[in-house]
Amino acid sequence: MVRSALWLLLILLFLPSAASADTLEPDALIERMQAGGLVIYWRHAATDHSRRDRDLTDMSRCEMQRNLDDLGREQARRVGEGLERHAIPVERILSSPFCRNIDTARIAFGEDSFEIRDDLFNVPPVRDRQRQQALVSALQDYLVTPPKDAQKNVVIVGHNINLQRAARVRIDEGEIAVFEPGGGEPRVLGILSPEDFD
Repeated sequence: MVRSALWLLLILLFLPSAASADTLEPDALIERMQAGGLVIYWRHAATDHSRRDRDLTDMSRCEMQRNLDDLGREQARRVGEGLERHAIPVERILSSPFCRNIDTARIAFGEDSFEIRDDLFNVPPVRDRQRQQALVSALQDYLVTPPKDAQKNVVIVGHNINLQRAARVRIDEGEIAVFEPGGGEPRVLGILSPEDFD
């Protein structure tokens, strides 16, 4: 059991980043996002790694979780302003129930502009393997489901391990993986950093 978990961790750690020869450069990716019809997966902004999640029984208790640091709050502002400045249309915004995700969404898009989804819960703290798989399957469904309005995008503020397991894509805190939905498998178009929105 421990050995198989270690192998999975090693595999996930050494997954290639999604940026490769067949992905779009930042300017082209932003232009593609302006046309809509995409799923924008944003890993929560930078956090204070001197703290860790201690008790997740009450998700409203942010003091028991790892939260955004000053850089993370600045990243969230930068991305939110960048999406608006580049006129990237958004149909809906979905967030994990973790405080770092909610704060990322709130700073970027404003209060009450997003929906908190339990099926975007971070996988690592979940001990039940069936629930882990349900979370991965839910994210896979999100990544291949087009927005109802083809001229707008869906934004998901989620976690890295969920994305690694659902789409074999690894991103750092604050980074965004952009997916073209509609097929049976998630198809990543490219990766953006908060600085790409300047």
